Amino acid sequence: MVYRLLADVMMVLHGAFLLFFAIGGFLAWRWRKVIWAHLAVGVYNIVNVTLDFACPLTGVEKHFRREGGEVPYDGGYIAHYLDGRIWPEGATPIAEKVGFALLIVSYVGFFVLGHRRKRRAAREESVVTRT
Repeated sequence: MVYRLLADVMMVLHGAFLLFFAIGGFLAWRWRKVIWAHLAVGVYNIVNVTLDFACPLTGVEKHFRREGGEVPYDGGYIAHYLDGRIWPEGATPIAEKVGFALLIVSYVGFFVLGHRRKRRAAREESVVTRT
């Protein structure tokens, strides 16, 4: 019973990890320090997709499922939970490209907003020093 609960917790955490990958860069627009965690997640996902290795989060979930008396699913988390449910079956490569496009767009926005903030702060400082 406990192992099945732990497996379900891992499933939810894994989903949250993937969701953070998709939107974490945009969250950093508001909370700038989030960018460091998102950079780590982004690099991890780039390496994972490039080298195509098994995600350890999936391995932990499957371990808990086995310990709980369940037969773990074949394949990875995305193939099992998302492919054919969140997007059309077989469209995972497109979903990956969309995820990485979101990462790039969010980082461009992050740097543009950061530049604007610095310019605004410099302008406000020059107004204060002139008066």
